This record gives sequence, structure tokens and C-alpha cells, in this order.
Amino acid sequence: KATKGLAPSTINADISTLNVIFNWMVEEEHLQPINKPVIKRIKDKKNYRDEANPAFLPEDWERFKDVLYKFDVGHDNEYETWRRRWFINYVRFMYGGGFRPHEARKIRFGDVELFNKREDGKPSALIQIDTDTKTGKREMVMNGNTFKNLKYHLNKGIKIRNKQILEKNEKLLKGQRVHDFHNRSYKEPLPEVAPISKDDFILMNPFLNGKRRVYHESYIRDWMNMILKECDFKRRYTIYSLRSTHISYALLNGQTVNQVSKNVGTSMEMIQQTYDGLSARYSMDKLGFFKDTNVPKEEDI
Repeated sequence: KATKGLAPSTINADISTLNVIFNWMVEEEHLQPINKPVIKRIKDKKNYRDEANPAFLPEDWERFKDVLYKFDVGHDNEYETWRRRWFINYVRFMYGGGFRPHEARKIRFGDVELFNKREDGKPSALIQIDTDTKTGKREMVMNGNTFKNLKYHLNKGIKIRNKQILEKNEKLLKGQRVHDFHNRSYKEPLPEVAPISKDDFILMNPFLNGKRRVYHESYIRDWMNMILKECDFKRRYTIYSLRSTHISYALLNGQTVNQVSKNVGTSMEMIQQTYDGLSARYSMDKLGFFKDTNVPKEEDI
């Protein structure tokens, strides 16, 4: 009777799984049919205007971008500047593709193919989403320039990291103590970070010693909260709000529900329930005003 913050669709999916397990137990004679529990699915009474990860309202989105694009300003340390710009590119990538966070973390360079087929000359990126995600394997399309910016920034980060490694290795040769990011000393020279390969994650952090991994989610969440705290919004936005905003803007820009649902990997029903209700807010300057030819011209109805 109480969802405790979980979406009804999530609870119903779990109920369906339990019912499948009970049926299997009966078929395998681990459970007597008369003892099989019957768990009813709950009714979806969610208020979609107060969703947990709301899309950014237009004025809030502009405010958010103003603060975000200043996130890397005023830092003399090139490493600090690089990682803050990494977060800016991360936000643009998540918004541009409408990804779930766990989907984006699994994308490798070998999963991306660039095409130049648009009339405006801008490239498109065709991305293969891994099978080990919420909705399984799919192909999706996004702005190729957003992906290219991410790749360019990673190459820049590899250069900065190799410069750091060279300086540290030179100190080791001179007998000086050298510490890593966790203030632990090491004595063996570090190998340079190799160039990008097709097996590397596109969101890779090149500053981890010998590990080609993505930034931990806690860092990303902390950076997002820093931006949101400065914006001081009334609505509770999250990283997932970037996906919600992508879907909302796509619908309002004329893309069909079917196109959007396939591209972001969700059902048409979920999009219609959750995002279509926002159209009035986003189209406030266009809706509700029209001319009535039966009244004087100066009167707008």
C-alpha cells in the first residue's frame, strides 16, 4: 500500500518476477498449487507533475547552463580545470543523448559510429547500447559533435596525465619522493597512458594509475549538486533530470513519441504519461492565445 519512493512500474515489475518464480516452483513440484501466493499488481496513482527526476523548466534550464559553463573558470591547476570541463562535457552528453547514467558508463569508442548525412552538415553519432542495461541492446542517434567534443577532451586529458607522469618519473630518477592522488608514495616509474582504443570507455578518467575506468558516480553526483546548490532551484533536479529534459525537448521539437521512445529505450506509454504533461509549461508563449474575427481587431481573446 506504500511505495516508499519506488515507482509503481518498478514494484509491478518485481511482482511479475515473483509470480513467474511461483509458477516455476509449482511446475517443478517445489510448491503445491493450493499454496501458491497470489500477489496483485498495484494501481499506478503517481502524480506525474511531481516526479522524482523532473525535467528542467525552460527558465531553470537557462539558469543551470549559465552556472554550468562557469564551472571550470578560475582554476590555475590544469588538472582541476580539465576534470571540471569533463563534467561540463558529461552533462552535455547526457542531455544530448537522453542516456540513463548506467548506460552511458558502459559505452565504448568501438560502440560509436559517425555519419555525415544531415542536410545542415552536422555529423550524427550512431551508438550501440550494451545488452547489460535496463532495456537491453538498442541503437540510438545523437549529435555527433557532442561525442567528438567528449573524445577531444579525453585526448587532452591523456596528454596532461602523461606530462604529470613524465615529471614524477624524473623525480624518482633523482631519488625524490613522489606521491599519487591519495598521497601514497610509490617507487616504481609509471607507464604512460596509452592512446584511446576502441575498447576504452568514452567517459574514461585517464588520471587513475594504470586503470582506464570512468569517474565514480559519487564524484559526478557531487559536481552536479554543486551546480544545483548555486542555482538554488525550488524543484529537486538530479542527474537523471538530464534524460527527462532531453525527452521533453525532443517531443516539443516535433519528434514523435514513437521515435523518442525507441531512441532512449523506454515505452511510448511511459513517455506519454510522464512527459507529455509538461507541454503546456514549455509552450506557454504559444498556447491559449488566438484571434476571434467577430470582435474588433485590437481585442485578443
